[in-house]
Amino acid sequence: MPEGKILERMLDGRRAAARIACAAKLVPAPGQYLLAYLPASDDPLAVAVFSAGIANDGFYAASSLPSAWTAGASLSLRGPLGRGFAIPGNARRVALAALDVSPAYLLGLIPLAEKQGADIVLVCDNPPEDIPANVEIRPLTALDEIAQWADYLALVASRAGWRERVHGRGRPNVTREAQVLIVTPMPCGGLARCGVCSVEVGKGLVLACDDGPVFSL
Repeated sequence: MPEGKILERMLDGRRAAARIACAAKLVPAPGQYLLAYLPASDDPLAVAVFSAGIANDGFYAASSLPSAWTAGASLSLRGPLGRGFAIPGNARRVALAALDVSPAYLLGLIPLAEKQGADIVLVCDNPPEDIPANVEIRPLTALDEIAQWADYLALVASRAGWRERVHGRGRPNVTREAQVLIVTPMPCGGLARCGVCSVEVGKGLVLACDDGPVFSL
């Protein structure tokens, strides 16, 4: 497997969990993931690692990493894997909403929305401190209002958050293009179709590792 290296662990997980050096071709697009494995670890399971934005020598990791993965550790990487976010080219009002996980999973979408001249709103209750000044911050209580305003809505939620807030009675009333990233363990990355990452979408179960982890709303 290609190798990566943890260059830095971050204290503020709202912005990123770590900075990882790797080849440019391995950097996942927003919503995609890498499977990362620490060869020196006794844990046999790989960890799904998402991007919080591009760095000069790799990318910032959005998802939390095991505490044993310290700065300087070398990683085996596979990917990028999965379906990521896709902002429509004509979207001029872009909303990003983090339900019950870190908004870091969505931060890689900000420069993409800026490139097409879109107004951007980040909806979450615990935003990072260094968000660009042109990004408006709104609380989660404003989600329904912002969902009506946006040309495009990107959500991120844990599997439990998806079930309780989005897939259930708390689902926002979306009238235009919207997608959701469902964050859940994906240890096999689609190789074994083990079912650990199964989520309920529509009327059936799908696998986040293969069919997602970003789904259309």
